[in-house]
Amino acid sequence: MSPEPDAAPPGPDAPGSHAAGSHAPDPVGSDAPDAAGTGRERQPLLPWWHELTPTTRKAVRAGVVLLVTLVIAAGYGVLTASTRSSLGPHEADYSVTLSGDVAIDLGPLGSVILESPVRPLGVDVVVHEIPAELTAVAANPVTGLADDLAAYVQFFSAPDAAISNAVDGLVGDALGRTVIAWSALLLLIAAARFASRGLLRTEVAQALRRPGVAALVVVLVVGLGMATAVDLAGDERAPGQRVEAFADTPLEEVRITGRLGSLVDTYGSYVVEAYRENEEFYAQVQDNLAAAYEDDPAPRAPDPSATPLAVATGDATPSATAGPETPSETPAGSPSATEGASGTPSATEGASGTPSATEGASGTPSATVGASGTPAGSPSGTPTEGASETPSEPEVEPEPVTFVVVSDLHCNVGMAPVVGALVDLAGADALLDAGDTVMSGTSVESYCVNAFAQALPDGVQAVVAPGNHDSVQTAEQFRDAGYTVLDGRVVDVAGVRILGDTDPTLTAVGSGTQPEREETVPEMGLRLAATACEAADDGDTIDLLLVHNPRAAMPALEEGCAPLALSGHWHRREGPEPYGRGVRYVSSSSAGAVSGGATIGPLNGEASLTVLRVDAVTGRAMDYRLVTVAPDASVSLGPWTALPEAEAEVEAEAADGGSGDGGSGDGGGGSGAESPAATPSEG
Repeated sequence: MSPEPDAAPPGPDAPGSHAAGSHAPDPVGSDAPDAAGTGRERQPLLPWWHELTPTTRKAVRAGVVLLVTLVIAAGYGVLTASTRSSLGPHEADYSVTLSGDVAIDLGPLGSVILESPVRPLGVDVVVHEIPAELTAVAANPVTGLADDLAAYVQFFSAPDAAISNAVDGLVGDALGRTVIAWSALLLLIAAARFASRGLLRTEVAQALRRPGVAALVVVLVVGLGMATAVDLAGDERAPGQRVEAFADTPLEEVRITGRLGSLVDTYGSYVVEAYRENEEFYAQVQDNLAAAYEDDPAPRAPDPSATPLAVATGDATPSATAGPETPSETPAGSPSATEGASGTPSATEGASGTPSATEGASGTPSATVGASGTPAGSPSGTPTEGASETPSEPEVEPEPVTFVVVSDLHCNVGMAPVVGALVDLAGADALLDAGDTVMSGTSVESYCVNAFAQALPDGVQAVVAPGNHDSVQTAEQFRDAGYTVLDGRVVDVAGVRILGDTDPTLTAVGSGTQPEREETVPEMGLRLAATACEAADDGDTIDLLLVHNPRAAMPALEEGCAPLALSGHWHRREGPEPYGRGVRYVSSSSAGAVSGGATIGPLNGEASLTVLRVDAVTGRAMDYRLVTVAPDASVSLGPWTALPEAEAEVEAEAADGGSGDGGSGDGGGGSGAESPAATPSEG
């Protein structure tokens, strides 16, 4: 029996066969017969997709590619973000992890661990040394250690302000890395399309059909993802222990590992005690400030129906310690009608409290003020003389703009909520900061700037003329915090034109004063005077000159191109008083800074803040009041006081042998002579 012949190979038309050289059926959407050879066309998996126009399908595919690559890039950007910022007085490196904790690595001492508010994301913080600029006070190591302790107390007082810089840095770094990664992915896809001559999808689809390729891709993706997650999660940490001393503080949830735990248990109570003392003191100040405003009959403006305001005579008496002056106002919401050694007028007020100046209901001083800056008229204060000299021009309704003026805060973040509360209670339109907000202009002091910025009510503009303790870096920190930093150009604040600039020098603790640019303070003063006079010639007279060093304001005042100059620096109050052909006001420290004393913790000296009203219509300063915070936490509201008139004609009258009305040689500080020589407290 002969064997059966082998089966003939299937013909070209047999089911499951393909002609030589033929290709496999096209993928989804192909018009080829189905695998069973029924002759019916294969139905696409997504019929609606093939109903779209080619242009729409391309746009959708491009959108999906952009979205997917953005998600991948964002994940990379967030999980690899890092920045260098401050942690209290220290520099520190911050990096994002997947640990779910904020872990502060203190080296062999151990770690401080706090649960992250954005779990599963966490942050590793590696703490470095305190910058040399803040440790250069080697003459007295005990003082240096006390300053370090004070810096930690500051950090505990305003931890949000300290951390906000690090958060901003991490967010900025994450965004930058995301943009770079996204751009790289898109460029890679574009290069692949170019290399495949526009057939990238077809090439990828064919590659994935090969045996084992898809599985290999999945393994690689999962492996890389797991390796990244393990690396970001970091090593397992000891759970740590909570510290009883931190109870009822912002650090009560902190866990501490290693030897640091026993150290904090032993000595942490000292820091916590200082923190609590600091918090209680400034909370009492805020309560007393609120009570003073509640009891005040004219909290935001003078009472138009009351006796006309006294006029400032500029006879402020410096304190014996060169710190803030000692006012005689009644504390905590019982403002007196008179003030004594603080230099707040009126020197001519009698027991009856009748002021010696003439003023209309608007609170602006009368034009009868004499050349010396003292009000004209009889000693009794009878206001008949001023009325006879009132201009016949119709009065324009004033538009008061209220400013709170501060200076020389020197990183006393305890005063931040007090300043914010005063801005709110006074209904201020803006804060004017005359500089020296920090101590040495270092990067780690950004939390001081942030603390004051965050304490301001929403919508209140802050303007600053950085001082000699504020560096170029501090000016950038001000800008980042939302301040308007004066830079030699005129700015408009609520309709008031303000000119000013940063101090050209930098005084860092322990390293003396160094120039920060090719200009001295007198040269800056001449430049600002030229700018102010040019603006006046163009009909755009400035209303306020804001600088840190009073000497920088002198040329503009002497030229008569600045009607009012505000400054600080001397840590004592001068004026308001006529100077040259304008009026100057030197603010005392708003942080209680005294010579040789710290500006951290409860006040060592009186803190002076000023509420100033300016008419936006005329640009003329209307009146002011002094707010004084004493070392016992009491708060005094000074009376509303009119500013003196400028002595525009002093030199001409002196040449004619006349003294002017009421100017019987008193001078009032308005002769143009320099204020007393810089005292040891000059900052």
